[in-house]
Amino acid sequence: MMTRREFAAVSAAWVASGMKAKAAPAHLNIGLELYSFREEAKRDLPGTLARSRALGFDHIETGSDYYGHTAAEFRKLTDQAGLKVTSVHFQYGDMKKGVGNACRDLDVFGAQWACMPWIPHGKEFTRSDAEKAVADFNAWASALTREGKKFAYHAHGYEFRPAPEGTLFDLLARSTDPATVKFEMDTFWIAVPGQDCVKLLEKYPGRWRLMHLKDLRKGAPIGNQEAHADDKDSVPVGDGIIPWDKVLPLALEQGFEDYFIEDESPDAMKQAPLSLKYLKSHAW
Repeated sequence: MMTRREFAAVSAAWVASGMKAKAAPAHLNIGLELYSFREEAKRDLPGTLARSRALGFDHIETGSDYYGHTAAEFRKLTDQAGLKVTSVHFQYGDMKKGVGNACRDLDVFGAQWACMPWIPHGKEFTRSDAEKAVADFNAWASALTREGKKFAYHAHGYEFRPAPEGTLFDLLARSTDPATVKFEMDTFWIAVPGQDCVKLLEKYPGRWRLMHLKDLRKGAPIGNQEAHADDKDSVPVGDGIIPWDKVLPLALEQGFEDYFIEDESPDAMKQAPLSLKYLKSHAW
């Protein structure tokens, strides 16, 4: 029979193990979407990369123009700055030629994510545009998966026009292969057209794998489905309307694979450090 002392010891150990089992709220490993510093990068790419590292970022997402450099040249510059490229945005027209170039560039960086930032369309995004994208996304994602890469689409707000499925985004999500076609949530471009980040995370768990951490100014116009907003409506994370205390715990629970601060403001170089400080000061 267990003595009182033994029982107390076992009970204390059980409580302690239970406390450990409750994992401490996680801190995010946050990267930078280099588009935030696009004007600076055009003038001085090596200096901008070095500055990004000095601000506390250790990895970035970039567009596939590489500011006039080849992927190999860009990799050399990021290595010199102490940065790693983990995600690249490739243009629709380039992907239509095949995923070979994307795979080669990703291999240069040791990266996995090929993201599509925009679906070409006319004045309005139509069902026909969405259906064409569905076919392309499924084909590209399948080909990339066979090469050990991953595919994600970055929504920009025009996809939330009404459709029988709910919205055209719902058509994109429901008609693409959930195993290979993933999404990058830009919190700003979810809020601008009047959508709810939390509801979309709950509606499509496991589909959102990357996140642009971007806040929308309080009082900014809501309901615009044209993918247009004043750059000054992009404010430091924590200063706007995004409910980070709900969004980030849910994203962590769903196992998002990467996060990038993106700031479209003309003052992004000043605002990005404020966003990083806010995000690092919280245990989500």
